[in-house]
Amino acid sequence: MLVEDISEEEVKFVVWSCDSSKSPGPDDFNFGFLKLCWEILKEDILKAVNEFAVIGSWPKGSNVSFICLVPKVDNPQQLCDFRPISLVGCLYKIVSKVLSVRLKKAISKLIDYRKSTFLEGRGLLDSVLVANDVLEDVKMKKKSCAFFKLDYKKAFDSVRLDFLYYMLGRLGLCEK
Repeated sequence: MLVEDISEEEVKFVVWSCDSSKSPGPDDFNFGFLKLCWEILKEDILKAVNEFAVIGSWPKGSNVSFICLVPKVDNPQQLCDFRPISLVGCLYKIVSKVLSVRLKKAISKLIDYRKSTFLEGRGLLDSVLVANDVLEDVKMKKKSCAFFKLDYKKAFDSVRLDFLYYMLGRLGLCEK
């Protein structure tokens, strides 16, 4: 299901789910334009999206993006006071959203139900609440236990792609 051809229905669903008035990317088009001209553009859009699906990469220059720094605070003084956003073209957004919608359907089969993140309706703060409840229970019953805290930023900055690909293969996902 994750690697099937991308259908017109999937692409149209994604295009119509995007805000029409968001800033255009480097291609100067926004989703309002795509919706307005859908009947004229759909064949070319579908061809480009499915070409990406077959080849697995974009032609040079077609995946250009603009990085814009948006201040997080009044009077920003350091780089960490800014939130970088990337203005990408519509085709890139369409493909990433189609893949995201597909992955959403499969992710519950890939991630253990006891995990508190990556599944719909669950978030990172759920872990904090559960940990707090367990700690309170341990204190109340005067039990001993060990707690440890992970630095999520460091954990995700150091993911080894070869290991990730190995594990995805072990889960039954094809190489593509």
